[in-house]
Amino acid sequence: MIIDALDRWLEKIPLIYPYYFKRAARLKKNTALFMNRMGWLVPYTFVQWLVTNRCNMKCPFCESSSGQPEANELDTSEAKSLIDDLAQMGVKRLLFSGGEPLTRPDIVELMDYANSRSLKIGLVTNGYHVEELWSDIKAFNYFLYFTSLDGPEPFHNKIRGNERAFSKALKALELFTAVAPVRMINTAVYGKSLNALPELLPVVKQSGANAWHLCPITNVGRAEDDSRFYLNAEQQAYLIEFIQQHRRELDIDLGESHYYLKLLADKPFGKPPFCGAGLTRCAIMANGDVLACQQIYDRRYTEGNIRQKPFSQIWRDGFQAIRRSEPFLSDCKNCALVNSCKGGCWAEMMKEKSCQKGKWDDWSP
Repeated sequence: MIIDALDRWLEKIPLIYPYYFKRAARLKKNTALFMNRMGWLVPYTFVQWLVTNRCNMKCPFCESSSGQPEANELDTSEAKSLIDDLAQMGVKRLLFSGGEPLTRPDIVELMDYANSRSLKIGLVTNGYHVEELWSDIKAFNYFLYFTSLDGPEPFHNKIRGNERAFSKALKALELFTAVAPVRMINTAVYGKSLNALPELLPVVKQSGANAWHLCPITNVGRAEDDSRFYLNAEQQAYLIEFIQQHRRELDIDLGESHYYLKLLADKPFGKPPFCGAGLTRCAIMANGDVLACQQIYDRRYTEGNIRQKPFSQIWRDGFQAIRRSEPFLSDCKNCALVNSCKGGCWAEMMKEKSCQKGKWDDWSP
């Protein structure tokens, strides 16, 4: 968190920031690796817990392929034991996600319990059930409220398959304005939604959000191997230009998994690239499987299950491939940007065995 503050401070110093921007990932990773060697490393950014796979919507690019709940999701007692373990090991932030977390019957009880153990909570939700639960959830200690808008109202409602999805999302943002310091809108960006960004911009500016992330869709979940959803280099360049053009109007940036694309832009902007998967954060699936990041929900990459051993032990002993100093693929080792991105997006590298730089290398405006 100290380094995050350093990011914000140095960005205000134009002569220094470009130098720092290209070295921040190396600094952050080396710091995490040192803390790991000393036994001090905890997921200080957050732990994300997919509390259920149940969801009241079915987006075609859902990263967790949510819909029906899994048969073996953690029960209330197991969830509280997990929260106890997180608190005891020094985790400060727990991000409740899904699926749609507000469809879990005991969600209010679990959010309250997390706060009682001194964990600040984040909530990732489509917003549909926020208003009806507001009297129960408004008093919690939040660090983040995170929701999605896929495009302007007709576009969003069509994607979500619900004619009230857009209005419910905006109402929830309005309510959280008073209780969450960071209220982030995430927009999954592909060809059709990319074209709708200029129309969505004034909606975001007038909403209760104070941050907007534009996230290219990765080859995971329901979008796996679906070429309709992947941006080419020209579209990526337009996306970066759009962000740079409007950054003075609101806090707008790429999705965290694609921060490394900023290294291909003409000048640095926003937070420097750094993938904290298995270093500063991780994800826990609804059944207790522990994964490195909150984007690739593939159990082939599990580091263990909290039903077999405590999360704190999995965190301490797992993620060894990630915590090597140079866990790069062969193509990365010869890349001029490797010391600036330190491997790019872990999920993307696992699925694609490469980042998006190759698209840029093969394209010229």
